[in-house]
Amino acid sequence: MEILKSRKIYPKLKQNLENRKILILTGSRQVGKTTLMKMLREELSSGAKSVFVDMDIVSNREFGESLAGFLDFLYLNGYEEKGNTFYCFVDEFQKVKSIGNVFKNLYDNYPNIKIIASGSSSLSIKNNIKESLAGRKFIFEIFPLDFEEFLIFKGGKDIKEIYENIHKLKQPEIKMPAKFERILDEFLTFGGYPEVVLADGTDNKKQILKSIFDLYLEKDIIGFSKIENFPAFKKLVEILAVQNGQETNYSSLSKEVGIHVKTLKNYISLLEETYLLKIIKPFYSNKKKEVVKSPKVYFLDNGVRNFFLKNYSSLEKRIDKGVIWESYVFQEIIKNTEELPINFWRTKQGQEVDFIIGGQKILPVEVKYKGTGKTRDFGNTLAFMRFYNIKKGIILSKNMNKKVTVGEYELTFTPAINFVKKL
Repeated sequence: MEILKSRKIYPKLKQNLENRKILILTGSRQVGKTTLMKMLREELSSGAKSVFVDMDIVSNREFGESLAGFLDFLYLNGYEEKGNTFYCFVDEFQKVKSIGNVFKNLYDNYPNIKIIASGSSSLSIKNNIKESLAGRKFIFEIFPLDFEEFLIFKGGKDIKEIYENIHKLKQPEIKMPAKFERILDEFLTFGGYPEVVLADGTDNKKQILKSIFDLYLEKDIIGFSKIENFPAFKKLVEILAVQNGQETNYSSLSKEVGIHVKTLKNYISLLEETYLLKIIKPFYSNKKKEVVKSPKVYFLDNGVRNFFLKNYSSLEKRIDKGVIWESYVFQEIIKNTEELPINFWRTKQGQEVDFIIGGQKILPVEVKYKGTGKTRDFGNTLAFMRFYNIKKGIILSKNMNKKVTVGEYELTFTPAINFVKKL
């Protein structure tokens, strides 16, 4: 458990223990939210009073159904109205529909109660707290490990040192050491769920991935979301795993799955709300020339996607290695940028850029598993840059390390690992 302190989010969580804001940790099941909260509880100064309650346990939910009931629960666990700060840790709080108002009343009327809560469904959480906790909360999204965190969990100092020094390489086409390639391949194959990362052997990793999905189905889908057509839901997930990173045509997909378009959209929204995947929308300014409707869908963990594909082959043996590499880049961007919009760009003539990262400056990012440095690698990116008068673009591959200047436009080829390390 101690190793979770190496997670990049942990210092932020620890720092926010000292203010009054309600801390909300969201993310998929088994990503480490509960463990992080228990570690935060251990960080409390000697003598600080606290309580931990898991709302996944049905019998605990009655405590959160009313302010009076929750206060009685706190009193029984040592809370004193005139005492020092009392820390209340609530796991899977979205299971209690009325708890948002309870939290609001506690925050407004009991200033010495500090609430730290976690949940696995972003929509349920937003519905519970959007209005009631306005101005009273900080929300932190907890994702599977990124590659840097993965290396820390694996514990190899030599591999971590290689990672830290890749940016120093000068050759236009670089080659990674074999031992680094092996550890990267493991990450791209089995993903970044902490328990999977720490497990020994491929069979154990596969079994843990299966158990993660089984728990997800039991707790979030069957037990909480009340999916009416479970076979269609599972079929949809399997199809999306195959189509990962492709544009999604809702009409065609609904026919393939055998459900109404509205139901399909609800299912995909549910998959996003429960952190299985992420939807990104097109970037556009001209509806006549650019794609404006069809979104793309990316899984948030390559190990989970491979579970649905039933394919754990090493990267070089995969026909979808480009998709895996693109997903890796997307996942690292999501895990390491806060609130920056991410879109993709595509014209009706077929020109496409994988990712457009917004913010103060728009940055087009094209992903190539093995770049060549030639025009075919950056033609679409250059087209976007000219269309929007953006001076700099990035092409991320596994091996290329050079810059190309075309008139006033600069395109930087860099190993994807270099790029995400700087995020």
